[in-house]
Amino acid sequence: MSVPRKKNKEPDNIIEITHRYRAYLTALQEYKAESWLYTLCNLYNSAIKERRNAYRTEKKTITYSQQQNGLLLLKDSDPTLKKVHSQLLQNCLQRVDRAYQKFFEDLKRKKNGKHVKVGYPRLKKLSKYRSFTYPQVWMKQKGELKQVIKFRQDNNKFGTTVLPGFGEVRIRVHRPLDWKQAKTVILKREKSGKWYLCITLKKAVELQLQDNGKSTGIDLGLKKIVNTSDTNYQEHPKFIYRSEARIKRAQKRLSRKQKGSANYEKQRIRLARLHEKVANQRRDFLHKLALWLVVNYSFIAFERLNIRGMVKNHHLAKAILDAGWATLITLTTYKSVMLRGNEVVRVDPRYTSQECSACHALVPKALAERIHKCPYCGIELDRDTNAARVIEQKAFLRETTPFRSPRAGAVRSHACGDRASTHPYGNGQARSLKQESH
Repeated sequence: MSVPRKKNKEPDNIIEITHRYRAYLTALQEYKAESWLYTLCNLYNSAIKERRNAYRTEKKTITYSQQQNGLLLLKDSDPTLKKVHSQLLQNCLQRVDRAYQKFFEDLKRKKNGKHVKVGYPRLKKLSKYRSFTYPQVWMKQKGELKQVIKFRQDNNKFGTTVLPGFGEVRIRVHRPLDWKQAKTVILKREKSGKWYLCITLKKAVELQLQDNGKSTGIDLGLKKIVNTSDTNYQEHPKFIYRSEARIKRAQKRLSRKQKGSANYEKQRIRLARLHEKVANQRRDFLHKLALWLVVNYSFIAFERLNIRGMVKNHHLAKAILDAGWATLITLTTYKSVMLRGNEVVRVDPRYTSQECSACHALVPKALAERIHKCPYCGIELDRDTNAARVIEQKAFLRETTPFRSPRAGAVRSHACGDRASTHPYGNGQARSLKQESH
């Protein structure tokens, strides 16, 4: 499940969220989907080349409308385009247009002094173009709303979607699907060879604050992925390290195959499925952890970490990426909006590990020192718990940054107003999230 996207001119309680369903294609459908992806990838690259050549030769910018109007001529010169549904061709050109719009926006931000990496739109390999999008599920015709993409529930586990120009696709319905809220449909092939149907829904959310009076600061770590200010913690499962031996063996076998052969492709899929399993384990764990935080705390404060800069340390990069800190923060933010209406903020991370949570004196310590001992006030507690308390205190002092909500046009406030922390700061033993429930 992906994160809800922001949209302009929408009420604050309207969000978009995408659910992913496993799709089971027949051999003929797989061949058809692969041929469509090949055609769309060629169209994407042709559109990039057309814009690039027009600017280099004539200093002229080609717009999406111009390229869309040229589709009729392209269909006459390339009959394979006629086999692909027209909406998919238009969406392909929209992807090109979005790539250029992002390029121009990043270029403008960089000129304004922002530290932004500007990347010119590039040609795509076929292996990188793995999905096609139906942008409309419902369409107005003669004043009436007509359902373009239809769905029927076959039984408790499976359903069938009818994609225009493609045919019936069987999907596993692991969660209820309200087709009246559906907006777009994407058919995507993962590197593992599995196909998924991604359905974007537009939902109205009841934004009712469920304040239980509890707040917490979150110190993110590698050994303990989450440490809260009230001494709860969650160990890092380290999914990548659990599967590392199998991944290495699969990678070694792949390197011994002749590239392009049938055996190479079989081994590549085996390796991709191992990586997919690790990603699924991590995603499932982070979803459950984010839900636990949202249910148990009405106010949550994270550090505003520079994760991109931190992964440049090659000794810690694998562990940091495996922890999924950024994903956890994002999931916690959107779940808080959807489920509870809670407050999630980020604070300046400077000196959170050195400052004493009791007297606020700076107590320098090496990374190997896991106990915070303040020589000024005498408090002694776990280093990570102390950091979490400092993070929470900074949040109450409004040392935070705006955290954009997944709601359309909404921005979360900087702090929680006059609310005060209610949990005691004792020296009790840390409690695991698996054992502790509130």
